[in-house]
Amino acid sequence: MKTALLTTVRFKIALFIVILLLVTASLFSLITLQTMNRHILDEVIKRAESLCKSTAALAPYSILSSDLLGIDNIVSKVKDANTDVEYVAVTNAEMKILAHTDITRRGKTFIPYPRETFKENQDGTRVYEVQTATGPLLEIVSPILFNGKQMGNVIIGINKSVLSHAQAETRRKILAGFGITMLLGIGCILVLSSVITRPIKELARGVEELKQGRQAELRIYSHDELGNLTASFNQMTELTTKQQERLGTYATELEEAYVSTVKVLSAAIDARDPYTLGHSTRVATLARSIGAAIGLSHHELEDLEIASLFHDVGKLKTPDCVLLKDGPLDPQEHREISNHSESGAAILSRAPSLQKYIPAVRHHHEWFSGEGYPDGLRGDDIPLHAAIIAVADAFDAMTSARPYKNALSQKEALQELALFAGRQFNPRLVEVLHQVIESPSLAAENISIQKG
Repeated sequence: MKTALLTTVRFKIALFIVILLLVTASLFSLITLQTMNRHILDEVIKRAESLCKSTAALAPYSILSSDLLGIDNIVSKVKDANTDVEYVAVTNAEMKILAHTDITRRGKTFIPYPRETFKENQDGTRVYEVQTATGPLLEIVSPILFNGKQMGNVIIGINKSVLSHAQAETRRKILAGFGITMLLGIGCILVLSSVITRPIKELARGVEELKQGRQAELRIYSHDELGNLTASFNQMTELTTKQQERLGTYATELEEAYVSTVKVLSAAIDARDPYTLGHSTRVATLARSIGAAIGLSHHELEDLEIASLFHDVGKLKTPDCVLLKDGPLDPQEHREISNHSESGAAILSRAPSLQKYIPAVRHHHEWFSGEGYPDGLRGDDIPLHAAIIAVADAFDAMTSARPYKNALSQKEALQELALFAGRQFNPRLVEVLHQVIESPSLAAENISIQKG
């Protein structure tokens, strides 16, 4: 009788635990899978929207000047820098294709594939799920605006195969971990004893911690089957943590692709003038060296480098007759080119992900004495990144040849900067630049950059 009763009780407990484990593990797996899928999709869409808006911010000036070659150049470089981009197109307001990575479609009317709206932003950017003959795509459409008027659209198709692969890999490993845990759990449940209450409470606590997104190392009370179940739960938690680390790696790769796109756009800006080719890259490298010397964090150095690459983006609005003039500028031309810092800030303001670089771009021509432009900031009121870019920009300009002047040596350029330290430039940053140039390793690097 006692044996029958014990068997019945153990059977009921075993059945209860199996059901509990199935429900909680399934719930945890579902929550984890949905969270990862949503995060991966959000990162893909965020990067695609940034690409689309950046291209839309550059396109109006090429459209106004009928510079179709310039639009083609931007479109092709965006696709080349991003392996998951299937196509990039720029259309006018009537959806006539001005530029397309598939040259056979240029000049035709853009006819969309069958699609469903996935997301629509307040700025008019729309995200669609598109079904094509080769598979599903994400299609991002951003309006090209100039003075409040829509001039056309930028359309980018993103291949969902990378997203699908990441989701399938995550699903497979989670299900494998779930299966292993269930097999071990069932084996442990067959030999449960009256001491099951305490370990079960520990397991329930661990599930609750995981539902809250926290990793919980469960205490193992025994070395029997129930103890193995607890250990298996810890293994599943570790597996989940590793998957989250993989997700972080994927996000880093997306960020690197974004930075590569920024560098491509920077090169396109500099390429307007053969004498400034590579200028933004050299300024970015030198600015990063200065920032490292004054102790900026890795994240701050990354932001400083990208802001440096963008510092002359406003010159896209400067006419070639002014930008490429072989000689000194007259007062009107000087005022026109001086507007490039405000124009650059306006261009960056069109993309939310680029707005953090606006202070550095807008204020890199402010003077330490307050005599600069556009806002007459002085001293420490000037954003630090802008002050660093001002020093690096001036040094590269002085050590680079122009049609109307010869390049100064590094020593002569440093003397010139020292002469204006405290008036035009932050004296501390000028001193740091001097140390950077005189440092054997950094000097070799900077000399290499100047020659390149």
